Amino acid sequence: MDRKIETYSTLWSLVDLDKTDHKTKDIATLFLTAMNDWITPNQRIIADFVKEVKEYFGSPLTILKINTIKFNGQNAWQYETGGLIAELIDLSVKFCNESNFDNIVKNFLDFYEQEFEKIDFIAKLKYKTTEEGGRRTPAKSGYRPQVKFDFTEMQTSGMQTFIDKEIVFPGETVEAKIKILSPHYYAGYLTEGMKFEFREGVTIIGVGEIKYIVNDKLENASR
Repeated sequence: MDRKIETYSTLWSLVDLDKTDHKTKDIATLFLTAMNDWITPNQRIIADFVKEVKEYFGSPLTILKINTIKFNGQNAWQYETGGLIAELIDLSVKFCNESNFDNIVKNFLDFYEQEFEKIDFIAKLKYKTTEEGGRRTPAKSGYRPQVKFDFTEMQTSGMQTFIDKEIVFPGETVEAKIKILSPHYYAGYLTEGMKFEFREGVTIIGVGEIKYIVNDKLENASR
């Protein structure tokens, strides 16, 4: 499974998790708002949205072309989306020296795909105490125990990037970004609230609960 951002929900999750203030985030937020306002119901595929917007306003997509479309009482959603796209192009020109819409989209997707390399879901992790059979030493952020879900006997490596912590001691609870080694195996099976164990070999050193799925290819939408 590759690490390309293809859908609204994956991009929205990554932007929402980004707690820093910077222009790339502002541009991506405007894009998400424009996508959410678009006339096509439940549009979730980024490439399809870009194609539809170009078909409506013209390609290559520019502020000038967007401004030639006037509100006629029937095109409120398209008009609103166009205004947001014009705003993001203007912001990109001022702060990133980039006016080409395709390049703007590529730039913020490339930026967030770097983060996507590190995360499939956010989980709350409870480490067992040493007396309960857990680790004898603390774990550092970037630790890679095995992850085991109840619905399968398969285990996979799950890198834990701790949120707001670098070290977790036995007995502590922490929220972490989890990247699993074999996401293709779990595609369409995970749900928010799902529990899992994390292990060293056969030893269960803690339990986790999925709080937030970022990689929507993993999510079981039918549940």
